[in-house]
Amino acid sequence: MADPAGSALERLVRRLTGREAQPGKPDEAALLAQLDAVAHVSGREALDVALGALMRQVGAQRGFIAVRDEAGGLRFVAARAFASLRIETPEAELSRSILRAAFEDAGLLVVEDAAADNRFADAKSVQTLRLKAVLVAPLNRDGKPFGVLYLDNPAEAAAFDDARRASASALAELIAPVVAREIELDDLRRTVAAGVEALRSTFDFENIVGESAPMLALMKTITKVAPTKATVLVRGETGTGKELVARAVHAQSRRADGPFVAINCAALPADLVEAELFGHERGAFTGADRARIGRFEAADGGTLFLDEVAELPLDAQAKLLRVLEEGQFERVGSSEPKTVNVRLIAATHADLRDRVALGSFREDLLFRIRVLELEVPALRERDSDVLLIAERLLARFASEYGSPAREFDPATRLALQTYLWPGNVRELRNVIERAAILATQPIVDASLLPPEIAGAAADPDAPPLDIKNAVREFKRRFVQQARTAAGGDHKTTAALLGVNAKYLYQMLKDLGLSTDASS
Repeated sequence: MADPAGSALERLVRRLTGREAQPGKPDEAALLAQLDAVAHVSGREALDVALGALMRQVGAQRGFIAVRDEAGGLRFVAARAFASLRIETPEAELSRSILRAAFEDAGLLVVEDAAADNRFADAKSVQTLRLKAVLVAPLNRDGKPFGVLYLDNPAEAAAFDDARRASASALAELIAPVVAREIELDDLRRTVAAGVEALRSTFDFENIVGESAPMLALMKTITKVAPTKATVLVRGETGTGKELVARAVHAQSRRADGPFVAINCAALPADLVEAELFGHERGAFTGADRARIGRFEAADGGTLFLDEVAELPLDAQAKLLRVLEEGQFERVGSSEPKTVNVRLIAATHADLRDRVALGSFREDLLFRIRVLELEVPALRERDSDVLLIAERLLARFASEYGSPAREFDPATRLALQTYLWPGNVRELRNVIERAAILATQPIVDASLLPPEIAGAAADPDAPPLDIKNAVREFKRRFVQQARTAAGGDHKTTAALLGVNAKYLYQMLKDLGLSTDASS
């Protein structure tokens, strides 16, 4: 069965590439481009930006995208307000009477002046909100309305002419499958979040932030791995939080009351690695003016975390293997064996198999340290966690630096979600810390982000031309992300983007990207 969301996106691409062009509707074309840019991003932020673009085009001062639940209540997917209006509680900022009429009619509902309309003039919401022009377009699924696109202008009667009505209807038609998909994903997120909360209430995952499916799977695996005494290898890209995972394993192990000692092997000078790991006696080498215990002795009865274990010299690897096999070692400069009871957790971003093939890592050590293996997902693989992490970091740094920063505006939220984050959580942390330091007001906008990240955001209150340029950057980023994920394969890229392969070629040309399938 064809994916209705995919079909809508294909229609959209045909219009954008010149097929099915509709002369005389440049504003609608800009809106379609806006939707194309955001439709591949799952999240309310994308729809929020699209709603803002529509409101600016048609002159609405308030806008809502709402879905009716099984009990007849409303779930708000997006809510925006321009000028002096504020959307504090969406339910109180629109007319339920007009909404009921829209659902009953199941078509486009246009109210020229609500206060003078016999159907709605006596409604308390109309009087309280001083409503004039109202426009409600249905969001349809299988021919039936499941939600609405609601716009109003309390300052001007008859504000929505035929052209504006057409634009609202066109956008409502195109966002309907996206909204439906978002509601399904929202339900899934709640299910996953419930699973995460159950884990958090039972185990210590305070420092591991995330509610995505990959993080839920990781936390479940940790709960199985932690109680054992087996050696663990934590794999993941730089900046993904491998040490936090190691600490979570330690915290849930039978050694939780013992020490947790961490050392980054890549930061150790080659000639001091063994002394750091195993300690040394006085006079063992130049500068050794006193005896000193190593990290293994410091971790006795607890856990030793060796980060970037692939960087250990071969000599140190041989001694590490002996400790793991026999529980014994000698300090540098001594022949007296020391016995320790340590659980080892190693971590690396490298492919240890490749290192073995190159002769820089011992195969027998590889077998010994990866009795159990944990894979920490890259941030781009759990993009639904980005805002959750960013919001927590913003609150933390705002408190730490006395910053007024409290929340991100919609364009900034979207920029954070659409950036690839090659540096993972560590890079996100640095970006949010910078924003908190530079902020001079509660709302953090895209100007406080580095240029390469801010380029992912369209200012929802900027003129249409600026939005169009930002949309182009959106599309470039989405296509580049898909190509990377597809390994450069043209057909796979098209499938990831939800478009037909023949249209992808035209999109690449329009965006100034190479059409070489290997690019």
